[in-house]
Amino acid sequence: MPADVNNKGRVIAGVAIGAAVAYFAIAVLVLPGAYVPMMTPPKPEPVVTDVSVSNSTIELGQSFALRVNATNQGDHADRQIVSVAFPNATSTDGIVTVQEENFKQGATFIETGRDIGSGYAGVAQKVKAQYPSVEIFSSPWQKGESFAITLSVKPPQEGRFVFFVKAIGFPHNGDQAHWPSSGTLDHQNEYVSVYSVYVMTKA
Repeated sequence: MPADVNNKGRVIAGVAIGAAVAYFAIAVLVLPGAYVPMMTPPKPEPVVTDVSVSNSTIELGQSFALRVNATNQGDHADRQIVSVAFPNATSTDGIVTVQEENFKQGATFIETGRDIGSGYAGVAQKVKAQYPSVEIFSSPWQKGESFAITLSVKPPQEGRFVFFVKAIGFPHNGDQAHWPSSGTLDHQNEYVSVYSVYVMTKA
């Protein structure tokens, strides 16, 4: 091959490499903002927008409907969970049933004594459930999407029947990734919002 042709090829290759280096230098050093979104994990922001009951006072033996609606006001979540727990109960059997829901995945009934995640660390940190709960999630849960679940609940005893509600988004990378962000801590060392229905003696 003639020397001038070989040299010409080397010059073209050198120019191409130089252009590529210059492009990435400008993109990363001069315009880093264009690359930050690609490297930064999403920050979901779950919010429970409504918790309602059909009756705030019932007689023993009666049931009430409990509806929970949640949305994601942050970035998309790989997975977002809504949990309703019943610290006055020992089991959900014969007490809690799902009336309707529109989540992407079905509800899971978690009974007392089961291994569950703790401290927003998922299964990486486990504790034993001290009381039953119902968990339901959507994966993925996009920004602005809303889902709701309605439970039928039949309290097993008289008095104040308490239930806890919370929502958690994953990846969990800040206080914005759980709702509520403060207040009462549950058996998973996670914040919950506390609600109740009063159960009267049957007339």
